[in-house]
Amino acid sequence: MFHLHRLQPRAFSRVLSRTASTSQSSRSFRRLATRSTLVSIVGATGLLLYNNPVHADSVASASSENVQRHREPASLSSLIRSYGVYTICSVPVIVDWSPALLKFFTSIVGLRELTQIVVRHTFFAQFVGGDTVNDTIPLLSHLRKENKGGLLAYSVEVDEHEATNHDRILSSGKVQSLPVYKQNVEEMIHSINIAADFEASLGSVSGASRKTWVALKMTALTPSSQTLINFSDFLLQNRPSDSGVVYPGLPHPSDLDILEEKTSTKTLPASLSQEDIRALVELRDDLFRICKRARERGVKVIIDAEYTWYQPAIDAYALALMRTFNKNPSRRPSSFTSLFNSTPSIPSHDTQPLIYGTFQAYLRRTPEHLQASIRDAKQNGYSLGVKLVRGAYHPHEIEYHRKRHSSTPTSLPPVWLEKPETDTCYDNCIQVLLSEVKDDIKSKANNIGVLFGTHNWVSARKVIEGLARHGLASVEQSSGADHDPVIRVDDDVSERIVIGQLYGMSDALSDYLVDHVRSPSPFVIKYIPYGALAEVMPYLGRRAIENKAVLGGPGGASEERRRAGAEIWKRVFG
Repeated sequence: MFHLHRLQPRAFSRVLSRTASTSQSSRSFRRLATRSTLVSIVGATGLLLYNNPVHADSVASASSENVQRHREPASLSSLIRSYGVYTICSVPVIVDWSPALLKFFTSIVGLRELTQIVVRHTFFAQFVGGDTVNDTIPLLSHLRKENKGGLLAYSVEVDEHEATNHDRILSSGKVQSLPVYKQNVEEMIHSINIAADFEASLGSVSGASRKTWVALKMTALTPSSQTLINFSDFLLQNRPSDSGVVYPGLPHPSDLDILEEKTSTKTLPASLSQEDIRALVELRDDLFRICKRARERGVKVIIDAEYTWYQPAIDAYALALMRTFNKNPSRRPSSFTSLFNSTPSIPSHDTQPLIYGTFQAYLRRTPEHLQASIRDAKQNGYSLGVKLVRGAYHPHEIEYHRKRHSSTPTSLPPVWLEKPETDTCYDNCIQVLLSEVKDDIKSKANNIGVLFGTHNWVSARKVIEGLARHGLASVEQSSGADHDPVIRVDDDVSERIVIGQLYGMSDALSDYLVDHVRSPSPFVIKYIPYGALAEVMPYLGRRAIENKAVLGGPGGASEERRRAGAEIWKRVFG
């Protein structure tokens, strides 16, 4: 095994020392005041210098051997923007209040327009790929030129009070008089078509080389998220025993039986209404349409995780979709049946997973959930798609559990209390998954595919070191300035394993992985949200809070700010 001792980036600057007589409160105030002043100056400069990012108009398939010397340096205006954005993200009080501040400023006529201008040229430009999925195409081309893939995510979270509103212009340019949640279904299908067309324009035919995927969020595809809460409560009360697996438990093949026509007319449990059943059946059929289109166009679909109070329902659909669309015909037992029994059969595939579920390492259940999912895939002849992440809703989960179990204060929440516990869980899951991939390739079983979603340099190191240790990659000596080893993976590995980071974040890690992992197709994928500014504003506010652990950890907001500052200094002063 080799050690990538330079994976952890060094800090570019030090905080000037204060006199011993200065109080802690005054030091904190001065730091906040200094940063706020600097952000104002940088923001104004950024707006004056702002220009649209330069993207490639067209791009051939880039190889990881020559991508480094062709990587375009970031423009000075984008560096200034990054410095300003990450300076703000480095101030916890601003991060905590960002959703409320955005809501307040956009509610005042006159101030709303100014706020939108500032947000568009700062946070929106930093973290969002465009107003429409078509707007992301130049970015996808730019990323592919750097041998990176893209995971498109329509990041509009439906307000339940507006879910039945009509007449909205989709990114396809069409005005559809449909409820918002149905428009979101059409948008998902449209994004799949755009992803497939983009890959076709590059000549990407095989599954391994097609690295433009699509993510979906189930709460955006229902008229009311309360339906998913009701269904989750029903499942927790009626599923077979999970042998002590903690909340939110494990999915079961019988979860969607309640939606069958023959049972829908029976007396329903108190937790589900006929309206709930109709909405759940409609969601099932819409998910089938989305995934059927993805199957036809060769685009992989990632099912995002959400709050645990939705998760049993999300898990139920994810399991049903994987059992239906990830079928391996060479290993499917004769007794295997699709959980989408009310829908016509579809052509099965024999390569890698089409549908990926999300496994959150901050949940206590995740080790058992992962092992149970691996067993179920092997026993029932389908490929398991795993997106492994740490998790983005920790503060909300703690607060929800505290309120729900206020009478039993000793009850443990569903998430680990300390971040090191989450880190340990994540890294243990890495080893489990790499071992499964090794066995999968050796047996040619096509049982698993993995997306490691991480901004953590240590975890990224464990992934690529693990590839070498398990014989999934050959080790070469780098000719780069850092002299870190380079690993080379073949089609079998690059089809089964990728690593992803959010667009606008951890670019240094993404670039390092591209430069130190030789692969025939992109090994690194950037998660690219898109949506109209007014619709994405809530996402931007919540993203800051939900990823506070990322922003505050190694390689987070402070490190990103220092990195951008050092590069600005180098550009300006040489």
